[in-house]
This record gives sequence, C-alpha cells and structure tokens, in this order.
Amino acid sequence: MKPIRIKPADGLRGTVRVPGDKSISHRAAILAAIASGKTTIKNFLFSDDCLTTLNALSILGVMVIVDKKASRVLIVSDGHFK
Repeated sequence: MKPIRIKPADGLRGTVRVPGDKSISHRAAILAAIASGKTTIKNFLFSDDCLTTLNALSILGVMVIVDKKASRVLIVSDGHFK
C-alpha cells in the first residue's frame, strides 16, 4: 500500500445526520459553543440534562435558540465565554 499524505485543511464544513442521542447532543452543543459562528443542531435530544447543558452555555454568554417542535437548536457563538 502506498503512503497517503494528507494536508491540513483550512476549515471544516459539512452535514452529519445521526439520530437524537444524549451524548451526541451534549457534545454537539459544546462544540458549537466553542466554534465561531452559527451552528444548527438537528435531532437534538431534549432530555433534562441536555437542556441543562444548553442553559449552562447560555449563562456563559452563548446564544442558544431552542425549537422543540422541529427538534432543532441554533447556537451562535464567537468562540469565547463570559
């Protein structure tokens, strides 16, 4: 097998579709909060502890918009916390 050289990327864009899951919902929200810009998380699991994570991020200054009807969360962050 020939070696493959992978060059560093300037950024990452894309869509990942997974079913609603507690650990993925937590991680997606936290990653969105440390990223700069807008992130939409679809199929977010609205369990009590996932909602607590969103509340904690909001307290830290991250804009969190919850749309339970669409199972979606919009997170807007500049990548910094208060």
